Amino acid sequence: MNIIHGDFMKHAISNNDNKFLLFINKNWHIITLTFIAMLSFFFNFYAISKYGYGNEYYAAAIKSMTQSFKNFFFLSFDPSGMVSIDKPPVGFWMQAISVLIFGYHGWAMLLPQALAGTGSCIMIYILVSKYFGRPSGLISAFIFSFTPSVVVASRNNTIDMQLIFVLLIATWFLFKSIENGKKRDLFIAGALIGLGFNIKMLQAYTVLPAFALVYLVFAKEKLVKKFINGIITMVIVLVISFAWVFAVDLYPSDSRPYVDSSTNNTVMELIVGHNGLERIYGQSQGGGQQGGPQRDGQQGGPQGGGMGSGEIGTASIVRLWTSNLYGQASWLLTFAAFSILIFIRRFNMRNLTVKQSMLTFWTLWLGTMFTFFSFAGFYHRYYLCMFGPAIAALCGIGLVKMLEEFKNKNGIKQFILPISLITTIGIEIKYVWTYSQLKSWLVPIIAVAGIISLALMILNYVRPKKLITLIIGAFMLISMGAAPFYWALTPVMYVPNSTMPYAGPELASQSGKGMPQSGSLSENNKSSNLEQYLVNNYKEGSFLVVSSRADDVAQFIMDTDLPAYAYGGFLGSDNSLTVDKLKEYVSEGKVTYFLVSGDGGMDGNSELTSYVKENATLIDPSEYGGSSSNQNQKGGPGGQSGSLYCFNKVS
Repeated sequence: MNIIHGDFMKHAISNNDNKFLLFINKNWHIITLTFIAMLSFFFNFYAISKYGYGNEYYAAAIKSMTQSFKNFFFLSFDPSGMVSIDKPPVGFWMQAISVLIFGYHGWAMLLPQALAGTGSCIMIYILVSKYFGRPSGLISAFIFSFTPSVVVASRNNTIDMQLIFVLLIATWFLFKSIENGKKRDLFIAGALIGLGFNIKMLQAYTVLPAFALVYLVFAKEKLVKKFINGIITMVIVLVISFAWVFAVDLYPSDSRPYVDSSTNNTVMELIVGHNGLERIYGQSQGGGQQGGPQRDGQQGGPQGGGMGSGEIGTASIVRLWTSNLYGQASWLLTFAAFSILIFIRRFNMRNLTVKQSMLTFWTLWLGTMFTFFSFAGFYHRYYLCMFGPAIAALCGIGLVKMLEEFKNKNGIKQFILPISLITTIGIEIKYVWTYSQLKSWLVPIIAVAGIISLALMILNYVRPKKLITLIIGAFMLISMGAAPFYWALTPVMYVPNSTMPYAGPELASQSGKGMPQSGSLSENNKSSNLEQYLVNNYKEGSFLVVSSRADDVAQFIMDTDLPAYAYGGFLGSDNSLTVDKLKEYVSEGKVTYFLVSGDGGMDGNSELTSYVKENATLIDPSEYGGSSSNQNQKGGPGGQSGSLYCFNKVS
């Protein structure tokens, strides 16, 4: 009986082993994708609590938006609904809903971006694998998961990753339409682009050239019908894009928040100006902000005439290979270019394939982003996450194709594999070498893995074997991916500036390693003596304090839920308050305390500050725990300098 039992168990184990192996063999791609998605979510969300509330400007707005539907709809920065934030609604609606579900925590605000980043990673796999095979899809998703700018944007309460996720879903519907010829899917793609506009405005339209050209060239309908469908789709895009815009602009302006960063209190002007032309030509006003750290990790990077100009350098065709930008998204840009090269061939216009349309789409996406980021006058480094999908997709597609051409010894194309590797890692090593703390260990990883890849190529050229080809691909990924993988880890290990976040070893050398920097205060960092002073003297029905800039009062709003009013908005340049209106507020008892910012930044109404200084009483800082010997030291919790005035009588 024991023997029978033993034989039965042996047979059962064997069957179970076979079933397990069959399961692995059948679902290897799902298992691999699961691990890649887990890696992506690790990059996007691990240790997120040390980021605190992230960007205070947005965090304060989320606090205000959850206090009333009106604040929610209009994206009010302050609880009293005086000024909005300078963005469209959908991305921040998602954050506010997350906060309503989970409570007002920093991680609850950052969760939608982290999920969108991982969702985008999965969408990259779905899009690429359908037409170029599972290996290409998995490699693309893997590369996307550790693209540094993608990780940075996924760990911040800016809303770029939500936009990318929506655009990738729109891409899926576009190709579904090209495949099945159903205009309904094209219209859904257009609707999603319109939704994307309501996440990040004109940034959503940067993919329109790729969408339009691919549909017009590769869809199977007659040209006239394609034009008609395209026009209808654009109407859908515009209707959905501007539905909220018109709802806000047609609403009585004195009954809603002032539109931040606009010159005439309309969202339309915000779209054209601050979030439109200024992105192309650069900001026309402002003293700029402190630049990022220098390459040696010391503070005080280059400063420019407008915010963000010190981050991105001078417009040129080689800008994306410069020090501040290369590490964010350009590591594999050269390899992506070689990936396009490997596919160059004459198209037979009578026999176009969906695979060709997908390759053309990613090439156009890459080209559009390359043009914008090379020559635009103003953007932040984390905007380069828009590069992520195209670079990842083209690299995944290209690597598999290069290995195939090399294995088959296909003419001149077989040599693109080693040439692309040598060129890519050569540029990477040159860049990493400038970091003294990295060249002793990261450069050897890149170089050794690259040399092994090249040696195996020679071996495989003499004695071709499928296994060797697979190992070549693995070592190429190690060689080309080691540096961006490390760069992607830096915002996980250390907290970047939440207003202008970026990835890189510089983060490790900044003061307070692992601690929130300016603009990303900890949830436990309850405020200054000034805040306590204002709360103790607060009168219901009034503003806690009035100041020109949002960062002067953001922490007050986050801590107290009380209506602090930043009449100048984010930049301090809004004209939401006049001297006459201030007089009215003072006479009604709505304004008692006024914080005059002393940071040297923009002040949209110098008449206001002159009036305050002439008609209000300067409060000695010693009354709220400050130093009377230095009036212009920190006045607000965000570290801004300023002077507090009190209106107890008006002349």
